[in-house]
Amino acid sequence: MPLLLRLLGLGSVARAGSQLPPGLPRVVSSVLLVVANLVPVWGVLRGDLGVGDVFVLYWIENVAVWLVTIVKIATARAKDDAARLTMTLNGRRVEPDPRVMAGFFAFHYGLFTLVHGVFAFVLAFATGGFTGSAGFWVLSVLVLVWSHVLSLALHWFGRDERVRATPSRTMLLPYPRMVVLHLSVIGAFFLLGGPDGRPAEAIGPVVLLCGLKTLVDLGFHLREHRSSPPADPVALEPRSGPGQR
Repeated sequence: MPLLLRLLGLGSVARAGSQLPPGLPRVVSSVLLVVANLVPVWGVLRGDLGVGDVFVLYWIENVAVWLVTIVKIATARAKDDAARLTMTLNGRRVEPDPRVMAGFFAFHYGLFTLVHGVFAFVLAFATGGFTGSAGFWVLSVLVLVWSHVLSLALHWFGRDERVRATPSRTMLLPYPRMVVLHLSVIGAFFLLGGPDGRPAEAIGPVVLLCGLKTLVDLGFHLREHRSSPPADPVALEPRSGPGQR
């Protein structure tokens, strides 16, 4: 079992993913995704979160997507077509290295994430700042982040999607979501009337943003995690070292 899963205590989730019937892990992770996205909606409807809080919460979730994707790229096992994807090192052509590609993604997508963060904080303060309660902030961050981490354990390691995924394809997956999220945030901002528009307590545009974002997330999630054969449960067990049984 990968060390990362053991450190996070997610080995049992990965093993469960390998043993569930085909299609069921996707249903489970889809339900988790929808529930996680409904928590901010619940907070907005209760008055425990405002539009500024939602903007920044979605940025924090995007940081989680960035980190999870780095892990995926570095552990993807399928080979990229060397004829279509080339890398050079000191002027010499080398076979694409997943770890190098993970580093490139960390830098490139990290820049997008940084810009997104600045944009999210500017919009948050332009629409009234942070008005949410600390409890709902913690709850929202936990469920949004852990929905991605659990999906990583369930699908990537449990269903062994890493065996069929190439680093280059994995690296491209988060970008469409980032674009749609940017457009959704901008749309919600203008629905609020800009910095001089309705107060942060106006829930209509915020709920619309949350709903659109949930549908987009679910669509990309279902597309990414098509039914696939399970991983070999033996491969998920810790390997014995020298002198161990």
